[in-house]
Amino acid sequence: MVPQVGAGNTLPLLDELDASDGALLLANLNSIPCDYFARNKIQSRHLNKYILEQLPVIPPAAYARTFGPKTAADIVRECVLELTYTAHDMAPFARDLGHVDTGGEVLPPFAWDEDHRLRLRAKLDALYFILYGVYDPANREASRDDVAYIYSTFPIVERQELAAYGRYRSRDLALAWINALMAGQPDAKVEG
Repeated sequence: MVPQVGAGNTLPLLDELDASDGALLLANLNSIPCDYFARNKIQSRHLNKYILEQLPVIPPAAYARTFGPKTAADIVRECVLELTYTAHDMAPFARDLGHVDTGGEVLPPFAWDEDHRLRLRAKLDALYFILYGVYDPANREASRDDVAYIYSTFPIVERQELAAYGRYRSRDLALAWINALMAGQPDAKVEG
């Protein structure tokens, strides 16, 4: 989601989506699993639209899957709203997602909190590892190894997090979120 700005061919803009569907696609395309798949497909440093069209995207029906009292779509939309609506220029998006008071006025933007944002991104990544089938509850140990391997292909993120936290925190949080989501607790307080 971006406010109205000009863009070239190296920033494909996908339009004609409503805010709700746009939030699902935005989260999907920004997830660690999708990034991993994209990096295996891209031959250069540009994500042109013809490459974007080849990426595996979670189908809309998959978002009906429930994790406790919430659907995958509910979880994604809540996280995307908080991650995206941090400035007033994104108010139309927040309004379209229903982030309004009883009078229909858009509520204030969310405060930028690095720790909270890291947790929200890890929650989304965990959800997408499940939706893509990377995490298979029938083979938990191998699935956890697969998730850890995919994270290992992001060496810059790993190096930055090791320097900042002494461990690969986003990986650890995603693995913890997988446990919470599979237990049907999408609103759990996950430590990591």
